[in-house]
Amino acid sequence: MKRMLNKGTKLLFLVACYISFKFKVECCPEACLCYNEPKITFSCQQQRLTAIPSYIPIQTQRIFLHNNKITLIRSTSFTSCENLTILWIHSNNISHIESGAFHGLNKLEELDMSDNFNLKTISPLTFRGLVHLHTLHLNRCGLQDLPPGIFQGLFSLQHLYIQDNNLHFLHDDTFLDLGNLTFLFLHGNKLNRLSENVFNGLTNLDRLLVHQNKLDMVHPRTFHDLKKVTTLYLFNNNLTVLRGEILAPLVSLQYLRLNGNQWICDCRAKSLWNWLKQFKGSSSEVECYLPSNLTGVDLKKLHDSDLNGCANVSLHQMRTSTFGSKTRSGKQTGIEAPWDSEDTTDTCCQHVIDKSPNSGINAKSGPSSHTSRISPNNPIKDKENISKTKIVAGVDSRKNRTFKQINDSPFGTFTSKVDGSITKLNQNNFFDSVEPSTVPNKKKQTCLKKVKSKSQCRTYQPGTNSALLATTNLFFVTLFLVVTIHI
Repeated sequence: MKRMLNKGTKLLFLVACYISFKFKVECCPEACLCYNEPKITFSCQQQRLTAIPSYIPIQTQRIFLHNNKITLIRSTSFTSCENLTILWIHSNNISHIESGAFHGLNKLEELDMSDNFNLKTISPLTFRGLVHLHTLHLNRCGLQDLPPGIFQGLFSLQHLYIQDNNLHFLHDDTFLDLGNLTFLFLHGNKLNRLSENVFNGLTNLDRLLVHQNKLDMVHPRTFHDLKKVTTLYLFNNNLTVLRGEILAPLVSLQYLRLNGNQWICDCRAKSLWNWLKQFKGSSSEVECYLPSNLTGVDLKKLHDSDLNGCANVSLHQMRTSTFGSKTRSGKQTGIEAPWDSEDTTDTCCQHVIDKSPNSGINAKSGPSSHTSRISPNNPIKDKENISKTKIVAGVDSRKNRTFKQINDSPFGTFTSKVDGSITKLNQNNFFDSVEPSTVPNKKKQTCLKKVKSKSQCRTYQPGTNSALLATTNLFFVTLFLVVTIHI
């Protein structure tokens, strides 16, 4: 009998061991679901959890904690999960990740941290050691920066999603270790430039999405490592000029979208036009924004002759990949030159830039400069102007500046050095009839012609007899002296 009991006990023990080995699932926390097919899974989504459960079965391979209210990932949250391959903690309120939170998760392959809108910063050591990670979701996290080294050592990463954050720029060599990356999604941020080394190391990248940013600066060598890219989205940015040479390294490109930008279709667009002509893949329309006679026309449908000359665009409107950046509203954020302008722009419109009113060089004179005024119907002034300089069709050949007639009052607007020829005009009362354009339309009281100086004009008023006043003053002085003598 004892032998039978012993055999039965051993059988039960073996069955228990088998069950434990077969399912590898220990006690599951309340409100969570644990199962072993297809992989050992710990699932606690949509449970309004505010913290990661303190107990997670050691053998767990997949953890689903999404759609909760978790705010913090501690350094000890996953220390016992050495077999973890998939971790979903998206759609929470995570605002901080302690250093070493993912340390030891050497088998982790997929990490989804998206939709944590308060996760504005991440330590550069956060993902260190995740050598088998192939998919990383950081989209819609409110990220303001990707610190240098954040992706260091992630040699197995293939899909990186960083779209819909608050990134304004990317450091050089941010993706240097991601030689196996195939998908890089950067759209929906606030990037305004792409530097020369921003995509260094992405030799196997297949899909690059940078649309819906604020890009107006693309370095000529930005895409030099992207020889395997088949899809490039640059639509809905602030691009105005993009040289064809910038796209030349993309020898495998099949799908290109450039629509939704403010393209200037003049001689500066010729290189892009030539590149698009030989491009064998599929591309979107490249709608011209300027000049106005080509607005809405697809650049690809233009002829070579349509791109001769330069659009009449000021420097402020020409903020392209070499002059600076602007916001979506068109407001200028500053003029920056992070690289040599000779390498980034065509020189066909350089003379237009030099003549630009905003360039500060050969600028058109404003009301404060009397040299820009042409006085109509005044033979004396005309004669003086002719003697000073030769004006042809309103252009001063001395300083290469254009003029237009200005009717503003000259008083108080001249520079400290007044031309002597202007004072000569007083004898002809040239300024007597000139009124400021900013005062009410009321007749201005002027000096009489017999008054010569400006000081006399201020003391003298029409209708006053100066001789009578002088005689009266002399009479009272004499009377005062006589009275004094008699006393």
